[in-house]
Amino acid sequence: MNNEKSMLGVWFEHGLISKEAQQAALTQIHQDKTRFPTSLQWCSLFDLMLIWLAGLLIGSGIIFFVAANWQDMSQFVRFALVETCLLLTLSVYLVMRKRALNRGDLLGFGYTTANALLLLICLIIGSLFALVGQTYQTGADPWQLFAVWGLFVLPLALVAGTELLWLLFGLLVNAALLLYFDAFPGAGGLVWGANSAMAWLFVLNLALHLSCLFLSGEITNSPVAQFTHKQRFFAPLLRQLTILAALSIVTILSIEAIFDWKNSIWLMIYFALITAGYFLYNRYLQDIFVLAIGSFSLVAVANSLLIRATLEGDEPVGMFLVLGVSIIGSTTAVTLWLKQRHKAFSQGGLSDIS
Repeated sequence: MNNEKSMLGVWFEHGLISKEAQQAALTQIHQDKTRFPTSLQWCSLFDLMLIWLAGLLIGSGIIFFVAANWQDMSQFVRFALVETCLLLTLSVYLVMRKRALNRGDLLGFGYTTANALLLLICLIIGSLFALVGQTYQTGADPWQLFAVWGLFVLPLALVAGTELLWLLFGLLVNAALLLYFDAFPGAGGLVWGANSAMAWLFVLNLALHLSCLFLSGEITNSPVAQFTHKQRFFAPLLRQLTILAALSIVTILSIEAIFDWKNSIWLMIYFALITAGYFLYNRYLQDIFVLAIGSFSLVAVANSLLIRATLEGDEPVGMFLVLGVSIIGSTTAVTLWLKQRHKAFSQGGLSDIS
């Protein structure tokens, strides 16, 4: 179903179908719940899964083979092996991409055989950078390896337009930032204080999430999306993981601020983010996943406020009873609200929006 929706989007962008025809087709796809995949479709799915798994395993095999035989191979042999694998994979990619062009696949986005080879190229490039650093002992910090690797993965992700390469890029930049603050713990302390590492991780993941929304055309009025191909930046898994990471970090910092008012700025950032997220994901994007993690995050922060009041109160026993009722009641209320929102989203409406 997702492939059919993507194909309809491509047809509409190329002017092959009208907006009304696209909406009618999407409605038909949504209503038709009796269709089952054919044996040919299952075979095609398994073929693609095995090809992508093969790319991951071959890339991992090259890395572990060089590492396991490090003492037995000369410096020339190590570089020759990795670079030969890189050139061979690139050659096979060009052949597969040419075949796809001959079949009419001009863009080549998504989970294709050629893009699986691009994933393998990304892994080989990473192993080559690690080999250079290990051989010549450049003295560079580990964060630089992941930062440069991510920089080289970015253009390949732009070419492939597939979710796994965007996910790899997101993991690399997050790893680079974590290793940077591991090497320089006090960096950014003047701006964010003692929580500079978590603060910059929050900013990075929120920026990645918003970039996915704007560039993929999820926010249809975005002026940026008008100059980019939306399918190239379609990465729902990266979008969900980045907002999960950003919201988890800001929730932790907000709970910490509740018990230490010196960092109260995070409470203001948190409630501003929750308010903006409610209007964006409930009224506009209708994303039940983001609403769920945001709602339960709000339950945690609100009850943390109650915990502080309990610890500072004169009657802690009674307040603990109130706290228990609050946790049970708020969790139940959020669950019922999410169930109602999911039903409303499934019906394509915004009834009972509050």
